[in-house]
Formats: sequence, C-alpha cells, structure tokens
Amino acid sequence: MKSINLTKFIRSDLIQYEEYKAVPSAYDISEQNKVEIEKINKLDANENIFGPSKSLNSVLLKFKGFQFYPDPEYKRLRRVIGKYVGIPENNIVVGSGGDELIDLLLRLILEPKDQVINSPPTFGSYSTSTFLNRGVIINIPRIKDFAIDIKKILNNINDKTKLIIICNPNNPTGNLTNLNHIIKILDTQKLVLIDEAYFEFSNITVLPLMKKNSNLIILRSFSKWAGIAGLRLGYLIASPFLINQVMKIKPPYNVNVAAELAGLVSLEDIKSRKEIINQIIMERERIYKAIKNNNKFIIYPSFGNYLFIQTNETLFFKLRTNFRQNKIAVRYYDFSSTGKAFRITIGTSAQNNKVIKILNNL
Repeated sequence: MKSINLTKFIRSDLIQYEEYKAVPSAYDISEQNKVEIEKINKLDANENIFGPSKSLNSVLLKFKGFQFYPDPEYKRLRRVIGKYVGIPENNIVVGSGGDELIDLLLRLILEPKDQVINSPPTFGSYSTSTFLNRGVIINIPRIKDFAIDIKKILNNINDKTKLIIICNPNNPTGNLTNLNHIIKILDTQKLVLIDEAYFEFSNITVLPLMKKNSNLIILRSFSKWAGIAGLRLGYLIASPFLINQVMKIKPPYNVNVAAELAGLVSLEDIKSRKEIINQIIMERERIYKAIKNNNKFIIYPSFGNYLFIQTNETLFFKLRTNFRQNKIAVRYYDFSSTGKAFRITIGTSAQNNKVIKILNNL
C-alpha cells in the first residue's frame, strides 16, 4: 500500500484540536466495576438515575414502524412539545440532543471569525461547537458566586459578536442568572441563546421575554427530566423565521424513531415524571443541608439535578480516592475558573446517603 500523507486532507486548525472529553459511559463503568449497569453509582453526567417512563419499553416493543424513516418535520412531536411549553409548533425545532442543536445554530449563523460570548465555567459544548464552526469564542469568566460579569459582557459586544450564550441554570455551578442582566443583553439586539436544559428542576424560564425579543433563542432537553439521555432528544424555541432557517440545514431524519416515541411518551406521562422531578429536588436540598455546615467544603445552592462543591487540594485528591474506592463516579473540575471542585448528580436516596457519608466522614 502506498504511503500517503493524510494530514494534508485535514483542516489545518483541527490537526492539533483536542476534542471535548466526555465522562466514561455507563457501560464502561459497569464493566470496570463488574456491576450490572442498573446498579452502578453513576453520578457524573447529570443523567436521571430513575430512568424513563415505565411505559416506554412496552410502547417501543409494540411499535411496528421501525423499518420506516421518521417524519423529517417531526410534526406530531413538535405539536405535543408546543402544548407542553405553551407555544405554537412553528416556534420549535427538534434535534438529536442539545449538542446537535447548538452545532446547527452556530453552523447557521457564524461566518469565519464571528464571535460568540461565553461565561465559563459552563457547558463545554459552546466553545467546542464555536471552534468547529470557525467562530471565535470570547470567554468572560464568571464572578462572585458564579454570576455572569454583565459589565464585561456588554463591553465586549461589538460588530463581530453574533451570539451570547448563557446556561440557566448554569452547568456545573447550578446558579440562575439575574433576569435583568438577560434583558440588558437582549437589548443589544444580538442573538442570545439561553440554555434551559435543567428548566424542569428550576421552573424558571425566560420564555415570556420571547414576545418582545425575536433575538431570543431557548434550548431545552429531554435528557435530564425525562431520563432518556441515551436516546438524545432536545429542542430549540425561537422565532418562526429562525426555526425555518434551522429546519433548512438540519439532516432530514436527525431524530430517530425511538427517541421521537420516547419524547411523546414522556410528555404523555408528565404526572409521574413530575413526581420524579420533585423527588430529585427534595434529595438535592437534603444533600445541600447535610453538607453546607461542613467547613471542609463550599457547597453552592443549585437549581439543577446536581450540586457543585469546592474544597482544598489535599481533600480534593483524598475524595477522588474515596469515591473511587466506593465505586461512585462524580465529575471533577480543576481549572482556574472552578478551583478544586466536583459536581455530584442527584441519585437515589441510598446513593445520596453514601455521598453524604463520604463527605462528612472525611
């Protein structure tokens, strides 16, 4: 076989690119710990430990149309989501999880060297997708208690700014952004993406602002509240014009039939889903109260299905060992924007008891 220099076919800016590092999969953790997948203590990715609606398996087993492509416009799913959200279906586009929708939006709006304003620490896909779509990420670090730095954000908006992204509540820190700050950013008349992936755990939304702000875009997900992270389903809410533009460039069958069915089942079974959400919120508050007076940690109030906790370097590495020995996976952070910290997904009561015991017995 001839030796060909394949590097020359790759975009020059991607040769040294470091990809987004996701946490180990449930299957990897199950295999490493020699534990059945339903028994692992996976508290590192903000998944819903309680899983999907109990009726989903039977719906998937009874479905007779897997041999056919899905509806490329996903009219039924968009209609049902619209009823749930309280807006017309022409304000909604669905995608294969939030990651795809972020990528589609940036692909739609970015010219080379256009700027996207970001507020780290936050969800990593914003900067990754901006780079891959040849944009420039402008990071404005968060300030005290992980609030956005509204003054610096406004000062950095210029002719090259295409989009400002705010995760609300923020991942990984769990805090909400001041509504007046969001209004000030919208008033700049730049596009603004508010990521409400954890809306169901906060019940706080900027949706009412959409009536007067056609530049507002909202991202939501089924991964967290509906317990179907593995099926990948999310949706964008925006003006009909922007939705039509995204619909033009998305792949025709970007959401598979199983994910579409799972979304419909979740919304049909909303009562039991809300019971699970309330259980997660109660457990979140229980862990927070159990840890907040422990002076070895700084634990932050959260409006998501997770808690963000900072500690010192010695305890940080000791905790990593303790969690590993107890076969509990959590997400670790060690950046200038986070300090030595970790994020814990809210699990079952038994899992949460293990976490509390490890933290308070350190």
